Amino acid sequence: MRNRLLLLGSLLGVGILLVVSPPTSAHGGQAQEQARPVPRQADGKPDLSGIWARSGSVNRYFTSSGSGVSTAEEAMRPEAREKYRDQLAAAKVRTIERDLYDPYVKSCAPVGITRLINEGGGSGRPFEIFHLPNRVFFHYEWDHWPRNIWMDGRPHPDPAVAPSTWMGHSTARWDGDTLVVDTVGFNDITWLDTQGHPHSESLRLIERYRPLNYDTMELQVTFEDPEIYTEAVVGNTLTLRRMPDVELQEWVVCDDRIREMYATDVCEITGAWEFEAYCNRREQGLPMDDLFNNRGGPTGPRE
Repeated sequence: MRNRLLLLGSLLGVGILLVVSPPTSAHGGQAQEQARPVPRQADGKPDLSGIWARSGSVNRYFTSSGSGVSTAEEAMRPEAREKYRDQLAAAKVRTIERDLYDPYVKSCAPVGITRLINEGGGSGRPFEIFHLPNRVFFHYEWDHWPRNIWMDGRPHPDPAVAPSTWMGHSTARWDGDTLVVDTVGFNDITWLDTQGHPHSESLRLIERYRPLNYDTMELQVTFEDPEIYTEAVVGNTLTLRRMPDVELQEWVVCDDRIREMYATDVCEITGAWEFEAYCNRREQGLPMDDLFNNRGGPTGPRE
C-alpha cells in the first residue's frame, strides 16, 4: 500500500511539473525564433543576406483542382494544353519517353530560375543572397548559377535587340519590406517546374520575397505569359528557411554523365564538328600528328 502511495505521489508530481513547466525545447526554440526580428541594412530595408532553401510541405507552384488539373493548366491556351497533356501522359508511363520531354534530362540544359529555387531534393537546393551596391546578387548551388538583380532604376533591355537568355534580365524594388523582382528576356526552352508547365519568350516573372523573421522568408511567384496563358497565374507561397553554418557545395549539372562520356570513344558517341576531322582521318588510317598544324616534327612540314 505504501509503495502504491509513493508511486501515485510521484506520478502526480510529474503531472504538475508538466503543467507548470515552460514549453519543451522544440516549442521554446520556435517561440524564441519567432521573436527574432528581421535584420536590417543601414537604410532600414530588410537584410536578406545568407543561405536559404525551400522548406515546409508546399513544394509546387501550382495546385491541382479536384479533377487533377493544375491552376496553370486551367489558364493555358488550347495548343499549349495539348502539348502539356502529352508530357503528362508520358510521365505516367515512366519510360525514357518521359525524359525526352524535359530539356534538363534530355540535354543537360539549364533549368531556369523557378526550378533552381524549388527543386533538388526534399528541400530544394540552397542559394545565397548578397546585398551589393545597386544590386542584389543571388548565387545558386545548382550548377553555381550567378544572378544579378539590378536596383539602380535601369530599365529592361529592348527585347528586339537583346538576345533571350536562360536566366533573363532582373530588376527589383522594395515594396515595404518585400523585395519585388521583375524578370523578362527568357528563352523558351526551360520549364516552370518539374511537372513541365511551359512558357514562351514572353514570360515575365514577378517574385516577391517577404521576410517574416530572422530565419523565415516567404516567396510567391506570379507568371505572366500571354502566348501560353490567358491570364496571369499566381503560384503557391513557398517558405524559405535560413540555413546557418552551411556552405554551398560544388554541384555540377550532369556530373554523372561526364565521366561516362569522357571515358567513351568520341567517334562512337557524337558526330559533332569538333571531332569530325579527327574521326575521318582515323577511319581512313591517315596520320594524326599534322591534323591541326601540319607540322611533321623537328624536320619541318610533312611532304
